[in-house]
Amino acid sequence: MMNREVKELSPPPGLAAPFAGECRYLISLDFDGTLLCEETHRIPPAFFEMMQQWRAYGVRWGINTGRSLPYLMQDVHPRAPFLPDFICTCERYVYMADEAGCLVPDAAHNAQCAAINAAVRARFAPVLQQNMQHLALLHPEWEWEFAADDPLSIEAVDAATMDAMAPDMNRLAATDDTISLQRAGRYLRFADARFNKGTALLYVAQRWSVPVSRIAILGDGHNDLHAFQTLPEAFCAAPATAHPEVCAWLRAHGGYVSPESGVLQALRLWAERSFL
Repeated sequence: MMNREVKELSPPPGLAAPFAGECRYLISLDFDGTLLCEETHRIPPAFFEMMQQWRAYGVRWGINTGRSLPYLMQDVHPRAPFLPDFICTCERYVYMADEAGCLVPDAAHNAQCAAINAAVRARFAPVLQQNMQHLALLHPEWEWEFAADDPLSIEAVDAATMDAMAPDMNRLAATDDTISLQRAGRYLRFADARFNKGTALLYVAQRWSVPVSRIAILGDGHNDLHAFQTLPEAFCAAPATAHPEVCAWLRAHGGYVSPESGVLQALRLWAERSFL
Protein backbone atom coordinates (compact mmCIF):
# COMPACT_ATOMS: atom_id res chain seq x y z
CA MET A 1 0.00 0.00 0.00
CA MET A 2 2.93 2.33 0.68
CA ASN A 3 3.62 3.14 -2.94
CA ARG A 4 4.60 6.78 -2.48
CA GLU A 5 6.05 9.09 0.10
CA VAL A 6 3.55 10.25 2.72
CA LYS A 7 3.60 13.95 3.59
CA GLU A 8 1.76 15.88 6.28
CA LEU A 9 -1.26 17.82 4.95
CA SER A 10 -1.47 15.56 1.86
CA PRO A 11 -3.94 12.66 1.36
CA PRO A 12 -2.54 9.40 2.77
CA PRO A 13 -2.49 6.49 0.32
CA GLY A 14 -5.11 3.80 0.84
CA LEU A 15 -8.84 3.67 1.46
CA ALA A 16 -11.20 3.46 4.41
CA ALA A 17 -13.70 0.60 4.41
CA PRO A 18 -16.90 1.26 2.44
CA PHE A 19 -19.51 3.17 4.41
CA ALA A 20 -23.10 3.92 3.46
CA GLY A 21 -25.82 5.86 5.22
CA GLU A 22 -25.70 8.22 8.18
CA CYS A 23 -22.75 8.41 10.55
CA ARG A 24 -24.44 7.87 13.93
CA TYR A 25 -21.51 7.01 16.21
CA LEU A 26 -17.81 7.89 16.33
CA ILE A 27 -14.84 6.11 17.87
CA SER A 28 -11.65 8.11 18.49
CA LEU A 29 -8.55 6.06 19.31
CA ASP A 30 -5.11 7.08 20.41
CA PHE A 31 -2.52 5.00 18.57
CA ASP A 32 0.58 4.20 20.64
CA GLY A 33 -0.28 2.13 23.69
CA THR A 34 -3.99 2.14 22.87
CA LEU A 35 -4.88 0.83 19.40
CA LEU A 36 -1.31 -0.38 18.94
CA CYS A 37 -0.81 -2.67 21.93
CA GLU A 38 2.35 -2.11 23.94
CA GLU A 39 2.95 -5.79 24.68
CA THR A 40 2.55 -7.19 21.15
CA HIS A 41 3.13 -4.07 19.02
CA ARG A 42 0.12 -5.25 17.01
CA ILE A 43 -3.41 -4.12 16.24
CA PRO A 44 -5.64 -7.13 17.03
CA PRO A 45 -7.29 -8.56 13.89
CA ALA A 46 -10.50 -8.76 15.95
CA PHE A 47 -10.55 -4.96 16.03
CA PHE A 48 -10.93 -4.69 12.26
CA GLU A 49 -13.59 -7.40 12.28
CA MET A 50 -15.46 -5.38 14.92
CA MET A 51 -15.25 -2.19 12.88
CA GLN A 52 -16.63 -4.00 9.84
CA GLN A 53 -19.53 -5.46 11.80
CA TRP A 54 -20.43 -2.14 13.39
CA ARG A 55 -20.74 -0.36 10.03
CA ALA A 56 -24.36 -1.55 10.01
CA TYR A 57 -25.02 0.56 13.12
CA GLY A 58 -23.55 3.72 11.57
CA VAL A 59 -20.22 3.53 13.42
CA ARG A 60 -17.16 5.26 12.00
CA TRP A 61 -13.74 5.22 13.64
CA GLY A 62 -10.52 7.18 13.58
CA ILE A 63 -7.03 7.56 14.95
CA ASN A 64 -6.39 10.69 17.04
CA THR A 65 -2.66 10.94 17.67
CA GLY A 66 0.25 13.20 18.45
CA ARG A 67 2.21 11.52 15.67
CA SER A 68 2.77 13.20 12.33
CA LEU A 69 1.05 11.60 9.34
CA PRO A 70 4.27 10.11 7.84
CA TYR A 71 5.26 8.62 11.19
CA LEU A 72 1.75 7.24 11.77
CA MET A 73 1.49 5.64 8.34
CA GLN A 74 4.76 3.76 8.88
CA ASP A 75 2.97 1.63 11.47
CA VAL A 76 -0.61 1.73 10.17
CA HIS A 77 -0.01 0.53 6.62
CA PRO A 78 1.68 -2.78 7.49
CA ARG A 79 -1.00 -3.60 10.08
CA ALA A 80 -4.33 -2.32 8.74
CA PRO A 81 -6.45 -3.97 6.01
CA PHE A 82 -8.15 -0.59 5.54
CA LEU A 83 -7.62 2.98 6.73
CA PRO A 84 -9.61 4.71 9.48
CA ASP A 85 -12.55 6.92 8.54
CA PHE A 86 -10.70 9.90 9.97
CA ILE A 87 -7.24 10.74 11.23
CA CYS A 88 -6.17 13.61 13.50
CA THR A 89 -2.40 14.11 13.58
CA CYS A 90 -0.08 16.29 15.70
CA GLU A 91 -3.12 16.86 17.96
CA ARG A 92 -4.54 19.28 15.36
CA TYR A 93 -4.58 18.32 11.65
CA VAL A 94 -7.73 16.62 10.30
CA TYR A 95 -8.23 14.07 7.50
CA MET A 96 -11.70 12.66 6.73
CA ALA A 97 -12.89 9.94 4.36
CA ASP A 98 -14.94 11.03 1.37
CA GLU A 99 -17.64 8.92 -0.32
CA ALA A 100 -14.99 6.89 -2.14
CA GLY A 101 -13.11 6.16 1.10
CA CYS A 102 -10.18 8.47 0.32
CA LEU A 103 -8.93 10.40 3.34
CA VAL A 104 -8.98 14.06 2.37
CA PRO A 105 -7.13 16.69 4.41
CA ASP A 106 -9.41 19.51 5.55
CA ALA A 107 -7.53 22.25 3.72
CA ALA A 108 -9.02 25.30 5.48
CA HIS A 109 -8.80 23.88 9.01
CA ASN A 110 -5.30 22.49 8.50
CA ALA A 111 -4.01 25.69 6.94
CA GLN A 112 -5.27 27.66 9.93
CA CYS A 113 -3.60 25.21 12.32
CA ALA A 114 -0.32 25.36 10.39
CA ALA A 115 -0.26 29.17 10.30
CA ILE A 116 -1.03 29.51 14.00
CA ASN A 117 1.53 26.85 14.89
CA ALA A 118 4.17 28.63 12.81
CA ALA A 119 3.48 31.84 14.73
CA VAL A 120 3.78 29.99 18.04
CA ARG A 121 7.10 28.51 16.95
CA ALA A 122 8.51 31.90 16.02
CA ARG A 123 7.47 33.41 19.34
CA PHE A 124 8.00 30.58 21.81
CA ALA A 125 10.91 28.56 20.40
CA PRO A 126 13.58 31.02 21.68
CA VAL A 127 11.96 30.98 25.13
CA LEU A 128 11.93 27.19 25.18
CA GLN A 129 15.52 26.98 23.93
CA GLN A 130 16.74 29.25 26.75
CA ASN A 131 14.83 27.37 29.43
CA MET A 132 15.97 23.96 28.22
CA GLN A 133 19.61 25.10 28.25
CA HIS A 134 19.15 26.12 31.87
CA LEU A 135 17.47 22.82 32.79
CA ALA A 136 20.21 20.84 31.03
CA LEU A 137 22.74 22.42 33.41
CA LEU A 138 20.56 21.73 36.45
CA HIS A 139 19.74 18.15 35.45
CA PRO A 140 22.56 16.57 33.44
CA GLU A 141 21.04 13.15 34.22
CA TRP A 142 18.07 13.88 31.94
CA GLU A 143 18.59 12.47 28.45
CA TRP A 144 16.48 14.32 25.88
CA GLU A 145 16.65 16.16 22.57
CA PHE A 146 14.57 18.49 20.44
CA ALA A 147 12.67 16.78 17.64
CA ALA A 148 14.47 17.17 14.33
CA ASP A 149 11.48 18.79 12.59
CA ASP A 150 9.89 20.76 15.45
CA PRO A 151 11.69 23.16 17.84
CA LEU A 152 8.71 22.97 20.20
CA SER A 153 8.83 19.18 20.57
CA ILE A 154 11.04 17.32 23.03
CA GLU A 155 11.87 13.61 23.02
CA ALA A 156 13.15 12.08 26.26
CA VAL A 157 15.06 8.82 26.32
CA ASP A 158 12.12 7.10 28.03
CA ALA A 159 8.79 7.80 29.71
CA ALA A 160 10.33 7.81 33.18
CA THR A 161 12.64 10.66 32.18
CA MET A 162 9.69 12.60 30.79
CA ASP A 163 7.83 12.04 34.08
CA ALA A 164 10.80 13.62 35.88
CA MET A 165 10.85 16.55 33.44
CA ALA A 166 7.08 17.13 33.50
CA PRO A 167 6.83 19.46 36.53
CA ASP A 168 9.33 21.89 34.98
CA MET A 169 7.60 21.62 31.60
CA ASN A 170 4.22 22.33 33.20
CA ARG A 171 5.60 25.39 34.99
CA LEU A 172 7.03 26.71 31.74
CA ALA A 173 3.73 26.24 29.89
CA ALA A 174 1.90 27.99 32.72
CA THR A 175 3.88 31.19 32.10
CA ASP A 176 1.95 31.74 28.85
CA ASP A 177 -1.82 31.14 28.81
CA THR A 178 -1.83 30.88 25.01
CA ILE A 179 0.39 27.78 25.18
CA SER A 180 -0.67 24.22 25.96
CA LEU A 181 1.43 21.18 26.75
CA GLN A 182 0.82 18.00 24.74
CA ARG A 183 2.49 15.04 26.43
CA ALA A 184 2.43 11.31 25.68
CA GLY A 185 4.94 8.78 26.94
CA ARG A 186 8.44 10.05 26.28
CA TYR A 187 7.24 12.78 23.91
CA LEU A 188 6.17 16.33 24.68
CA ARG A 189 5.08 19.26 22.51
CA PHE A 190 4.36 22.90 23.27
CA ALA A 191 1.52 24.16 21.06
CA ASP A 192 -1.17 26.78 20.66
CA ALA A 193 -3.80 26.25 23.36
CA ARG A 194 -6.66 26.51 20.84
CA PHE A 195 -5.85 23.14 19.27
CA ASN A 196 -5.62 19.71 20.86
CA LYS A 197 -6.98 16.20 20.48
CA GLY A 198 -10.33 17.31 21.86
CA THR A 199 -10.85 20.24 19.50
CA ALA A 200 -9.76 18.13 16.51
CA LEU A 201 -12.24 15.39 17.39
CA LEU A 202 -15.02 17.88 18.03
CA TYR A 203 -14.40 19.34 14.56
CA VAL A 204 -14.80 15.88 12.99
CA ALA A 205 -17.96 15.17 15.00
CA GLN A 206 -19.54 18.44 13.92
CA ARG A 207 -18.69 17.80 10.26
CA TRP A 208 -20.49 14.46 10.45
CA SER A 209 -23.25 15.77 12.78
CA VAL A 210 -22.55 13.23 15.53
CA PRO A 211 -23.62 14.26 19.08
CA VAL A 212 -20.86 14.11 21.67
CA SER A 213 -22.94 11.60 23.66
CA ARG A 214 -22.46 9.11 20.79
CA ILE A 215 -18.66 9.31 20.78
CA ALA A 216 -16.20 6.88 22.38
CA ILE A 217 -12.72 8.22 23.17
CA LEU A 218 -9.93 5.84 24.15
CA GLY A 219 -6.42 6.94 25.05
CA ASP A 220 -3.58 6.27 27.45
CA GLY A 221 -1.49 9.47 27.55
CA HIS A 222 -1.67 12.94 29.03
CA ASN A 223 -2.58 14.48 25.67
CA ASP A 224 -5.74 12.34 25.69
CA LEU A 225 -6.90 14.25 28.76
CA HIS A 226 -7.58 17.20 26.44
CA ALA A 227 -10.07 15.06 24.53
CA PHE A 228 -11.69 13.73 27.72
CA GLN A 229 -12.00 17.25 29.12
CA THR A 230 -13.27 18.84 25.89
CA LEU A 231 -15.96 16.18 25.31
CA PRO A 232 -17.01 15.06 28.82
CA GLU A 233 -20.36 13.69 27.60
CA ALA A 234 -18.51 11.08 25.51
CA PHE A 235 -17.62 7.59 26.70
CA CYS A 236 -14.06 8.25 27.90
CA ALA A 237 -11.84 5.26 28.57
CA ALA A 238 -8.26 4.07 28.88
CA PRO A 239 -6.59 0.66 28.67
CA ALA A 240 -5.11 -0.93 31.78
CA THR A 241 -1.64 0.11 30.62
CA ALA A 242 -2.46 3.85 30.58
CA HIS A 243 -0.38 6.31 32.58
CA PRO A 244 -1.47 6.22 36.25
CA GLU A 245 -2.33 9.92 36.19
CA VAL A 246 -4.67 9.35 33.22
CA CYS A 247 -6.33 6.42 35.00
CA ALA A 248 -6.75 8.51 38.16
CA TRP A 249 -8.35 11.37 36.23
CA LEU A 250 -10.85 9.03 34.54
CA ARG A 251 -11.84 7.35 37.80
CA ALA A 252 -12.35 10.76 39.43
CA HIS A 253 -14.50 12.07 36.56
CA GLY A 254 -16.75 9.14 35.73
CA GLY A 255 -14.62 7.64 32.97
CA TYR A 256 -13.70 4.01 32.49
CA VAL A 257 -10.40 2.18 32.93
CA SER A 258 -10.36 -1.22 31.26
CA PRO A 259 -8.97 -4.20 33.18
CA GLU A 260 -7.26 -5.20 29.92
CA SER A 261 -4.68 -3.69 27.60
CA GLY A 262 -5.77 -2.66 24.12
CA VAL A 263 -9.19 -1.39 23.06
CA LEU A 264 -11.42 -4.42 22.55
CA GLN A 265 -12.92 -4.78 26.03
CA ALA A 266 -13.73 -1.08 26.46
CA LEU A 267 -15.23 -0.84 22.97
CA ARG A 268 -17.47 -3.83 23.59
CA LEU A 269 -18.71 -2.25 26.80
CA TRP A 270 -19.43 1.05 25.04
CA ALA A 271 -21.27 -0.73 22.23
CA GLU A 272 -23.42 -2.69 24.67
CA ARG A 273 -24.40 0.57 26.36
CA SER A 274 -24.97 2.41 23.08
CA PHE A 275 -26.43 0.31 20.25
CA LEU A 276 -26.00 -3.47 20.65
